[in-house]
Amino acid sequence: MRPFSFDIDTGGACNLRCPSCAQGNVREHRLPHAFMAPELLAKIIAKAKSECLLTRVNLFVWSEPLLHPRLPELIRVVQEAGVACHLSSNLNLLPDADAIMAADPASFKVSVSGFTQQSYGFTHRGGDIERVKTHLLELVAAKQRARAKTRIYVNFHRYRHNLREELPLREWLAGIGVDFEPIWAQMLPLEKVLGVLGAGDFDFPLTEEDHRLIDHLALPLRQTLEMAQHYRHQPCPLRDRQFSIDCQGNVQLCCGGFDNRRFTVGNFLALSLAQIQRRREEHPICGLCMHHGAHVYMTFGAPEMDHLALANIPPEEAKRLGQELRGKRLRQRLDRWYRKSPLTLPPGGEAAVLNQLHRLHRLAARVRHGWPGRTGRKPS
Repeated sequence: MRPFSFDIDTGGACNLRCPSCAQGNVREHRLPHAFMAPELLAKIIAKAKSECLLTRVNLFVWSEPLLHPRLPELIRVVQEAGVACHLSSNLNLLPDADAIMAADPASFKVSVSGFTQQSYGFTHRGGDIERVKTHLLELVAAKQRARAKTRIYVNFHRYRHNLREELPLREWLAGIGVDFEPIWAQMLPLEKVLGVLGAGDFDFPLTEEDHRLIDHLALPLRQTLEMAQHYRHQPCPLRDRQFSIDCQGNVQLCCGGFDNRRFTVGNFLALSLAQIQRRREEHPICGLCMHHGAHVYMTFGAPEMDHLALANIPPEEAKRLGQELRGKRLRQRLDRWYRKSPLTLPPGGEAAVLNQLHRLHRLAARVRHGWPGRTGRKPS
């Protein structure tokens, strides 16, 4: 069967209004403020397993999963089906850390864009970085109490203005046993990305605030999109290997589009997977996106993107990150080697092997840079 991962929104709301995200930069449209019932999720998972090789389930797209009052039940629905369940949160709220860790999700990603409130508050609008730090400590403690295997890590969004805060954040996280994974910040949703190119007829015009955010990107948006166009003939993993489903069970064209009035292709339970894929492949917006290479931008599919970002940041930061990116390429080669290997693993086994490969790489980085390990100094 064909492998797919599923991105499933547990709701339609978010507690923050980040300027790089549709929840913060789109005022013309709101998603339905509803919560997915565990019973609906169970039906979606069962149907997915009967029609494809379900590799993982991410319980997030545009909404904040910790707003869902029955989140631990949703996690258990996925895990008990033998599928790895992953979470992503801004962690400005943490209603019941013990219940979440008792459900033992495969991973818990925390989105962060600074170590001080000045940086973090600009790009995570409405958020409080000190509250996030407190909640991280609570989450780690809850994991220890539950003896959960959950991988907790911070996904640091790199902008031009926040790179100096990366090292102190790394050291603090290493001291509490939380992993660190950086990523170049991007502008979303797809409608705004295509708007930069003057492509399509969407209802979400670019604003002055959008342009201020774009100016802070280490990846200069227009130049990156022009680069991505050279790779526009690449297949789109968002279409070919992922499903995006809203809290009502409706399939969206992909996880990059926000306007569910234009991006909904049908209800997952009412259509076969083959019918849904045909509708996605024939959708005019999908063709428009791939024609302009926007899918390459959203999936970091152009190999020169790292070099473009390094050329757009201060030289001292470019030197430091250039060394790190060589390690990133090694990790990517390890990932590709494993995926091409003939190893056969039980459900969840692939994620475990890749996590171990990633941990070896992070250990090498700690040794190289002299960062404290899990038994290093305690954070202040």
